[in-house]
Amino acid sequence: MISIELLHNQHLFKDLPPALLEEIRQHVRMQEFGKKEFVIHKGGPGDALLMLFTGRLQVISMSEEGKEIGINFIEPGEYFGEIALIDGKPRSASVIAVTTSAVGFLPKAQALWLFQNNPIIAERIQRRLCDTIRKEIQYRSNQGGAKAYTRIYAVLFGNQQLKAPKPGEPAIAIENLPNQQSIASMANVSRETVSRAIHALIKSGVIQKDTRRLIIKDPAILERLAKGELTPDDVPSANTRPRVLQVNLQTPPEGSGPLVIRRATTTPQDA
Repeated sequence: MISIELLHNQHLFKDLPPALLEEIRQHVRMQEFGKKEFVIHKGGPGDALLMLFTGRLQVISMSEEGKEIGINFIEPGEYFGEIALIDGKPRSASVIAVTTSAVGFLPKAQALWLFQNNPIIAERIQRRLCDTIRKEIQYRSNQGGAKAYTRIYAVLFGNQQLKAPKPGEPAIAIENLPNQQSIASMANVSRETVSRAIHALIKSGVIQKDTRRLIIKDPAILERLAKGELTPDDVPSANTRPRVLQVNLQTPPEGSGPLVIRRATTTPQDA
């Protein structure tokens, strides 16, 4: 049986009364999934609310051509599968494990009772559904008619919510960014196209390669590229962008935590 601490760390159950957490704990079943193993399948029954305790998951779907498309990542503390519980229809997407992951399952009957009888949980579910709708609109906007490079830059920018540092602030280091294959899946392009898009940014001076990192010299320029307002050829000289943003493009180690954003100092050679 899982611990109360694990439940308390779930966003949906945070700050709930201990007695209610204990009642929920009695019904939650935990299961471990290996890397690339399916947690749920598209079209499957909505028989449980799922929550991630450790590891990392990715929501995926299939295009009409049968190509796998990555939609978003699920980090520890997040829950998923609520839509099929609410509307009673089959699962709308599949979820696979990116790393070895521990997932909790709360049966449909208990989950729906919480949705309907606890105002705090009901409000969190409503906010989550609104957020899901907004992200879906943005995702379709990025995919519909946008050029391949723009979609790739939209994944880089949108997945991490990058913001340019204010004057006088240090740079921002972002860890656990998806690798090129994951970016390709989310942008519905080939990995080779991702590589060429990144090379175009290097050539234009937007980013600089540094061993196993990419140094993004101006997140504001990346945002405009993601919106299709600029192409790499339109980008001004990198000499006018003194701040850097360090991004790790490697897949996080198995069992690692979620994306972590931390402050970092700017080195003279990067300025």
